[in-house]
Amino acid sequence: MRADDRALKSECVMSETRDSAMQRLEKVPSSRGMERTTGLEELINAAGGFGRFQFINLIIMLSGKFFCGWSMFQMTFAGLVPDFYCAGSAREDVLDFDSLPRNSTFNKCYVPFNTTNPYENKSECLIYNYTSPYKTIMKDFDLVCGRGWIKRALIVIQMAGLMVGCMTAGQMGDAIGRWWSNFIFVTVHCVGNLATAFSPGWEIFAACRFFIGVGIGGILVVAFIHVMEFLPKKWRPACASTPAWMVGVAVFALASYLLHDWRKLHFLCGACGLLQLPFLFFIPESVRWLVTQGRIDQAMTVIDKVARWNDRPPVQRARVVLENVYSEQKEAQTSEKKYTYVAIVRNWSVSKITLIMCYHWFCYSLAYYGISFGVSDLAGNFFVNVLLLGLIDTPCLLLSLYTNIKLGRKWTAVPLLVISLGCALTCMVLMITGEGGKASILITLLSLTAKSSVLVAWSVVQTWGNELYPTVIRNLGYGAANTTARVAGIFAPMIIDFKTRMTESYVLMGVLLLVDLVFVLLLPDTKNKFLPDTIVDFEIETVGKSGKFENNKESVIYKPKSKKFTDTIN
Repeated sequence: MRADDRALKSECVMSETRDSAMQRLEKVPSSRGMERTTGLEELINAAGGFGRFQFINLIIMLSGKFFCGWSMFQMTFAGLVPDFYCAGSAREDVLDFDSLPRNSTFNKCYVPFNTTNPYENKSECLIYNYTSPYKTIMKDFDLVCGRGWIKRALIVIQMAGLMVGCMTAGQMGDAIGRWWSNFIFVTVHCVGNLATAFSPGWEIFAACRFFIGVGIGGILVVAFIHVMEFLPKKWRPACASTPAWMVGVAVFALASYLLHDWRKLHFLCGACGLLQLPFLFFIPESVRWLVTQGRIDQAMTVIDKVARWNDRPPVQRARVVLENVYSEQKEAQTSEKKYTYVAIVRNWSVSKITLIMCYHWFCYSLAYYGISFGVSDLAGNFFVNVLLLGLIDTPCLLLSLYTNIKLGRKWTAVPLLVISLGCALTCMVLMITGEGGKASILITLLSLTAKSSVLVAWSVVQTWGNELYPTVIRNLGYGAANTTARVAGIFAPMIIDFKTRMTESYVLMGVLLLVDLVFVLLLPDTKNKFLPDTIVDFEIETVGKSGKFENNKESVIYKPKSKKFTDTIN
């Protein structure tokens, strides 16, 4: 078949999909209790499906993840420990430095005394002469020897900021909206980077890194959900498969190689990140969030904008669908006016999803950040290793988009976990048998492979979890899982230590990944399932109890008390 024929056939299929969606929407009656379609899912399809608007929205919103990837890995360069010579001590009056071998003070935290006093043979170093050309915080703030613990403390502080950002974003996104929450967190992230560049000491640096973490955590939660809620079910995996984070890591590696200065890297990241803010004003608020808040007029404006950007006519009967979804939400909502984190653990159906998702995120975060922050302790060039961290992940993520569409979430995640588990176990065996170690290139390659597999599995779970939660608590569920990941990120630099506990680190990662593989097999797949908006939708799609819910490929029927409610999916 010629290329132009294939393009024509593809356009015809897309046109038929949009037309069929329009036809189904036209069947929606204005009276309640009668048959209706899947509501917002069909509105998105009728407004163009995955069109120009969705593509632009994805690029603008997820560009924040690009700068988050850059920003997160700043500490891998800023925390590089430089080589140094100890050039001073508290007993300079009795020292004869010219008589000491030069190597006797190389990377040593003391200076040996050239004296006959048997009770004093060394003194703590007070002055360091650094030989590294790189400007890192370890060099500028003398965070070596007795102050070396500060590096790990800074990573913990940064990850604590991410945890706070995730928790805050989960509540903010559902309370004030996805758009405003994202705007606030992008601003905090960029201003934090700019302020960090002028830090006079490590204490101010730590405070700024905390707020950078808050911004990153918020962006990762809100931007992802905003993009997903505008996508049709087939293309929802594109949210997690877009390699914005990985490209940001790769660009950071190149920038750090060229600039060699942690202050310039922070300033450049913050200044470039601010360029995203004007483009955010082209993007509307999530139509799904607007509907659940009862803001029907604004939701109508957004649907019209989406259809216009996608070169589609105004969607017929859109207001009827929006009003029905909102009425459904009001009936399903409990007595409180706003949902809180209690809603994601209120009953076993939701809490089971929450517990499994939180474990997934904890496991993946511990492995990913443990390997990433320990990359400076692996064999090979630091800049090449960081560049590989970003480049290896990109084709893997793009491939996962295809497998998500064809195979589903579960059977995309399972092979990835098997690969990462195999790499961790192989590294463990190599270390036990003495064939591996800090200087082993094979260990480095296996570690980077395990990290990439974990990251792609993580991206699958991001899509998977958001498809399971309904719109009214989606931000809360995603925020809770993200928070758990940040708890793991706090412990990662303390638990995963390739410098002193490499064997134990791989044993721990292997056990965690093995348990996670079992949990992946327990979750229901969400391939080609509509995105639930209310608690009722969630129960229909996920619970599927015999006698109460009937779920199949063609239809989902729910019969509460005396009312009849029918959803036709396809």
